[in-house]
Amino acid sequence: MSIEDNKQVVANFVEVCQNQHNLAAADEIFHPDMVNHYAPEGRPMAPAPGVASEFQAFYGMLLRAFPDATMEINEQLGERDLVATRKTLRGTHRGEVWGLPPTGNRVVWEFIDIFRVRDGKLVEHWTHMDFEALRMQMRPRE
Repeated sequence: MSIEDNKQVVANFVEVCQNQHNLAAADEIFHPDMVNHYAPEGRPMAPAPGVASEFQAFYGMLLRAFPDATMEINEQLGERDLVATRKTLRGTHRGEVWGLPPTGNRVVWEFIDIFRVRDGKLVEHWTHMDFEALRMQMRPRE
């Protein structure tokens, strides 16, 4: 696959799973050998059955907190079989998350994902997210 094809695989994941909130589609978008190197705040995620289950659990938690969440791809860079994407999540804090009750605050959260693409599917993932920046936006305004 070309670099542009790989970028389209990642863009499709963002559109279908993150913007349309179709988390089940990740089962088809993720490669059976998927490896997720993501450890929120340095803590490995609890193992779960299924290739896409870690993503589904994490993003499902975000959708409960931000049911109107949308994801914008700001930039994509491709090299070999890797695609780096700078993205922005926007949503309204309408559900409890991390012990923070809903505030109704609008949030804007930028982060970077890197995916390795194999056979037209996502096979490896790294990310960096600034959780404290998100938490600050979710605090009640005075």
